[in-house]
Formats: sequence, C-alpha cells, structure tokens
Amino acid sequence: MGETIIAKVFRYDPSKDKAPYYKEYTVPWQADESGFMTGLQVLHYIYENIEPIAYDYNCRGSICGRCSMVIDGKPGLACYTALQPGHHTFEPLEGQPIIRDLMIDRKPVMKKFVETEVAKKTLNPVEKSEDIEYDLYWNTLERLNNCRECMLCYDVCPALKINDHDYIGPGAMMQVAFRHLDPHDEADRVQQAVFSGLWKCVLCGSCELVCPAQIPHVKLLTILRDEAKKRGMKPEGSDNYNFWKNDPTEDGQAEDNQTREEGSNEYGEI
Repeated sequence: MGETIIAKVFRYDPSKDKAPYYKEYTVPWQADESGFMTGLQVLHYIYENIEPIAYDYNCRGSICGRCSMVIDGKPGLACYTALQPGHHTFEPLEGQPIIRDLMIDRKPVMKKFVETEVAKKTLNPVEKSEDIEYDLYWNTLERLNNCRECMLCYDVCPALKINDHDYIGPGAMMQVAFRHLDPHDEADRVQQAVFSGLWKCVLCGSCELVCPAQIPHVKLLTILRDEAKKRGMKPEGSDNYNFWKNDPTEDGQAEDNQTREEGSNEYGEI
C-alpha cells in the first residue's frame, strides 16, 4: 500500500448529535508536481469517495477565504495548507456557531464587518475624487483591500475571548483603518474605532501571523491609537488592560500558544 494521509476530522451535526466527535479517514497520497496535497484536496477526497462531510470553499486559490479552518492546531486556509503523508487533524474555527462539521455560521462576524460601514463616505461625488498617492495606495490601502474576510484573525484573537460583545475584532477594525487612511473618506473613523473597541486589543500580533493578505494589523492599530490619544480619546486604565489575567507573564502567553500548537481547542483534546 502506498503512502497515505490519516485525516482526523471534527464531526458534528447539531440536528442529531449530542456532542462533537472525531472520525478518522484514510486518504491515498495524491501529490502532483508540487510535491504535496492541500487540506482542501484531502477533504474533497473524503467527500467524493468515502462519505459526505460539510465544509465550505469557493475559489480554491487563497482569495475568497471560505475554506478557513484549523488544521493540525493552526488556523489557515485549507486550499493553501500544504500537507505531507501522515496524521493530520481538521477542525472548525473556534468560537463560532457550527452549522455542521467544519462549516461555521459566519453571520455574527460578517455583521461586524457590515457595521463598520466600510463604504467610502464623502461629500463630493466619488468619480470626482483625485488620485491617491502611489505608495499609500499600493503598499497600504490595496493590501487592506485584499482582506479575505476569512476570519482567521478572529480565531486567534485573545481579546475577543473576553470582549466578544464590545469589540468588533481585528478584521473589521482593519476596515475602519482602511477608511481612516483613505484621503477621500470624510467620516470620523478614529471615533468609530474607539467606540468599536480599539483599546480592547492587546496588540499581541497573533492576527498578523495568520493573515493571508499579510495586513500589518499592529502598525495600523497603533496609528489609530495615536490619533485617538491626540484627541483625548484614550480610556482611563487602558494601559493596564491585559488578556492574560490569570498569568500576566510571557510564560503564561507562551503556555497558551503551546497548548494550541499541540492540538487542543475548545472541543477537547485531540
């Protein structure tokens, strides 16, 4: 028998299952000239040759962000995650309602994106807007425009674990930053950022590590914070805010990261 991938897949149908469970599937190794199989290829094989499983995808080219999930304990896009023969684990993004198996309900997070009112607000007709400076457009705004809305940053954001109701999250906050830096946008995006939880972020940079568009989250959040400080919009006590309440040390953060890398999430040990 040739090389194989043993895929341990999170399964859960809320309409009939009392609790989530994991099921293993043996998938033949089918590497092409690239030398690897993607996570999405593995899921396709299971669906087409073994039994139906629920997962989401569209472009298969790391553009749409629909196939975001946790593979081997790390959030990423299944279509862009390269796998070698051996054991691999597939799970849904943490903290989101599960529709079935690996498919999550994206509406709660997408609602936060919509509420940022990312459409350009200007008193003058958009068609009369002047050109945007080259460096600003291509090196900052265009990168922000490439946000996949994949929600990977929501999976790793520690601030959201305790501020889910008053923090719009890193992805939506980047849309606010986008319009703040857009010279044609005339809305008060700094005030919007402050009232959307700008100071709830702990600037850990986890969102940057998983972002397929390589958006510089921390840099842009710092720009918004600096502008807010100038306007006296920094809440009292915000400097003391730290997610790692129980162990506010670097060791505590490292321990949490190690736990995630070892393949444990809210659904239990793998």
